Amino acid sequence: MTLTELDPDPRPDLALAPTGPGRPGRRLRGVRRRRLRRLLVPTPNRFILVGIMLVLLFALTAGVAGLAARAAVDAGEVMVTSAAQMSGNAQAMHRWLAEADAAATGRFLAPPDSGQRVQLNRNYEDALGEVRRLLGESAGLTGGDPARATGLARVANQLSIYTELVRRAQELGAEPADEPFDALLGSAYLREASGYLRGVLLPAAQQLWEDETARLSEARRDGQFALFGSIGTTLLTLVALWWGQRYLRRRTKRRVSPGLALATAAMLATTGWLVVSWRHWPQAEERLTVAGRKLDQHRDLIEIQRDALRARADVHLRLGGNSNQFGMVALNERFKRDAHCDSTVAGFTDQMRILVGVWCSGHERYIVENERLGAHPAAVAAALPGGEVATAFTHYDNELTKEIDRVDREIYQELTNTPPAPTSLGVVTLLLCLIGAAGVAVGIGVRVREYR
Repeated sequence: MTLTELDPDPRPDLALAPTGPGRPGRRLRGVRRRRLRRLLVPTPNRFILVGIMLVLLFALTAGVAGLAARAAVDAGEVMVTSAAQMSGNAQAMHRWLAEADAAATGRFLAPPDSGQRVQLNRNYEDALGEVRRLLGESAGLTGGDPARATGLARVANQLSIYTELVRRAQELGAEPADEPFDALLGSAYLREASGYLRGVLLPAAQQLWEDETARLSEARRDGQFALFGSIGTTLLTLVALWWGQRYLRRRTKRRVSPGLALATAAMLATTGWLVVSWRHWPQAEERLTVAGRKLDQHRDLIEIQRDALRARADVHLRLGGNSNQFGMVALNERFKRDAHCDSTVAGFTDQMRILVGVWCSGHERYIVENERLGAHPAAVAAALPGGEVATAFTHYDNELTKEIDRVDREIYQELTNTPPAPTSLGVVTLLLCLIGAAGVAVGIGVRVREYR
């Protein structure tokens, strides 16, 4: 068998050939270097490359200015105040959903024809009404953002599933004495509804809140990057224009190119426009910084309230026989943890410490102790509206809500003092960059023709 039969084209592979003296690999690299020199050595070609570099810098400046314009809008008064409103609405939605859960679970404890059940029914409907109102109000704040609208739609769809589960549970448990088996099935539906709200609906509402608070946190960071990026690229382009002018003048022995002078003037105008557009940024950054610190305080208070609402609903589920996941001791420890009975976490005021102490001691005295003694009706009475534990929780929750609302107002006031976003930042910069790029093209073109 011959070499030709093994390989129809037995010529050496240049990529694999040795690179010693006289080898094809070295000759190939030499050809490439000569081609590169032929491209770069002629002066007109160098002029053209300088022009391409300058035009690319103008394009970079315009692109960065466009991103800066977007960041300026995100850090401007309109966007940050809408984000603050959306964040507050999302927190309120979470709270009212938890209120609905507590009312729905409490209804199973109250006697069918009692005033307590009537009040809990009213609390449940009022809570759902508030959630629906907040969903409608938030829909007008999305600003056409699909992601924000999708998050609201998700909560609305999940809310209908939850209310249907609760409705079914109430129907089955309407007459527990006459229909005990239906009441047991209704209890299962209630447990499923509460689990769905805690596992699906409340996390969706919390995600809305986290998205909006993240939007506020990112506004300051993105604004800083946009400020430094836009001014940095502008200064870089000015330096490149100065170097290009000197290079052309040295190579052609002629005066300054009018085209490049126009480009330089356009870039100086761009620099001035950016300075004017960003003149309010120090004030905006200060407002966003202060609001960021208050958002941390707001977050601590919200977490305290969410845990407290969960602790109250757990008490209702346990007293109604709907929570068999934990034993009595474990449930009591879970209550102390969620209620923050030690009040050691960040965010507690002196008044809140006093009130949470009253709530926790009331839970131990009127619910835990009565359950140990077998006085279940007395424990239920203490947990329902008008009872000692329910009253203590209401006082604590009112104080907690007042503190959350106070911080929320402070955040909103800070953000409403944020300056408005600069107008036409990206459009004006783009027009000036187009003028500059045209000046570069004319100036370089004239020098190339003169040299030839």
